[in-house]
Amino acid sequence: KFCVAHVVGWSLAYAGEWMKFHINKLLIAGFLSYIGYEIYQLYGFCQPPLDPAGISWDLREAPPVDIRIFLATTEDAPPPLPAPPAQLTSKKYAFVGQFEAVEPASSTSKKDVVISHLKLPTPFYKNKTIYIHTIVVANRSTGAGTETAATLRWHVERLSRFVLQKDRKVPTRYLLQSSESANNSSKDSKAKAVASLPRIVEVGFVQELRSLEAKGVQEKGLGQYLHGSEIRLPLYINTLVSPRDEYVALGPRNKSAEPEGDGPGLELRLRNVGLAFWTLQNQISMGLDEAEKSMGMNEYDIDSFKQMVGGSSPLKIMLFYSITVLHLVFEYLAFSSDINFWRSKTSFEGLSSSSVTMQACMNIIMFLYVKEQQQTKFVMYFIAFRFCLNLWKLRKLTTLRFDGSWPYLRWENRGGASTSLEELQEVSASERRCMLWLFIVLAPLLLGFSIYRLIYHRFRSWYSWLILTLAIGAQTCGFVVMTPQVFMNYRLKSVEHLPWRVLTYQAINTFIDDIFMLCIRLPEVQKYSVFRDDIIFIICCVQRWLYKKGGSGTDSAANSTAVGDDKKNE
Repeated sequence: KFCVAHVVGWSLAYAGEWMKFHINKLLIAGFLSYIGYEIYQLYGFCQPPLDPAGISWDLREAPPVDIRIFLATTEDAPPPLPAPPAQLTSKKYAFVGQFEAVEPASSTSKKDVVISHLKLPTPFYKNKTIYIHTIVVANRSTGAGTETAATLRWHVERLSRFVLQKDRKVPTRYLLQSSESANNSSKDSKAKAVASLPRIVEVGFVQELRSLEAKGVQEKGLGQYLHGSEIRLPLYINTLVSPRDEYVALGPRNKSAEPEGDGPGLELRLRNVGLAFWTLQNQISMGLDEAEKSMGMNEYDIDSFKQMVGGSSPLKIMLFYSITVLHLVFEYLAFSSDINFWRSKTSFEGLSSSSVTMQACMNIIMFLYVKEQQQTKFVMYFIAFRFCLNLWKLRKLTTLRFDGSWPYLRWENRGGASTSLEELQEVSASERRCMLWLFIVLAPLLLGFSIYRLIYHRFRSWYSWLILTLAIGAQTCGFVVMTPQVFMNYRLKSVEHLPWRVLTYQAINTFIDDIFMLCIRLPEVQKYSVFRDDIIFIICCVQRWLYKKGGSGTDSAANSTAVGDDKKNE
């Protein structure tokens, strides 16, 4: 019994250590396997069924054509376009522009059609649904195209959405103006959603140059496009490039304005896509719409993902989602390693509770800023988690003790956190002086920027301006908090006291955030703050290389303890 008890105890201890070491690998492997399976299923569904003897796209060998774009207040087909210099006289339709000599089976691009101000008839301003009509006719230069020629393809789709713009939902004003202007700006506080148009629209062909299997096409829900031995794919109309918060309202027409200033601007782009990519866009868009309805996801986040899918190439989408998965993996590893580092700490020599407190305060400010912007919720979740993590660190670093004098409670460091070697105390003093001088240098820049925003930008309230100022200050203060670590490393001529595993994961995520900033929409302050961390991480890496090469280091007790903790974590 004694031997069996020892064997069982040793086995349980070994199993516990094994599970503790491999739990992260198992979770990551399971997560990546699930993501890979879902991507494989989606890829298989989007791929068209091929058959060398099957049906073919009717425009695969078609000559160059013209694509004409109309806006209308009805779904009925527009009348033929009269020959220049005559213009369309119908009040229900407005000719926007056209792309000439477009080869349906080619991917050649054409110059974008940019209209600074749309000339729209009066019925378009009566808060009605606006449709976009895309018509394909034979090109005039080929000799076959005439104004009475048969239409090769016609596609109509709803273009407008009823949107309540952010500046109309909560009116903004210049805060330094008089109270009368504030009252005037609040008259539209009960504004309603109006018909609005996107700023950018992409049109083109849905291409498929290979022969397809008719039965497989029907199984994928494309049976309505089958016509005998041909498949007549619809035209490609993409409005996902413009998020809903960027739609321009079609307000009441100003009769005193010039005709050139009647309507908003519009940019038309020519873009041909493959059948598989078109199917992928539709599936992802329907999934995001369902998530918005059933799960109540934020409109800003949904439109950001749609913009990424609708305005990108397949390669860019694959790169983006691969980076997204890597970002989640390394974010989890960074949090896990940080928790393990602090959980295994028995001595807090050289760790400053004030720095952790400032990080927690900055988390609160950034949370309020993102909430005030009324945009993304994903960033709020990460900020809230970091705030909880900093509170847990403060719980380990500090404690509340009763005192005989007012206010009878004292918030102080736990035993061992403030009793450090004389050399480290001198380093801490140098660190505080460095922070003070850095903040003195950066404070005038922060103050000047805040005053500039107050004078030349509109805000909903003084609270909105204050939150923005505090957010910028939090980012600046974050720079001040991180920079002294570089000076401390220089003074100690060592970086062995740093938790390099956590820093490595955070550095990888920092560079991933740089790519995110270029690919997806983020709040303004959050977007440009990602470059702040890059400089610090690069300098720390250079210092590690220099001090390791030089063989210099410190033999202080704090460094030895930190190295021992790092080895224990490993």
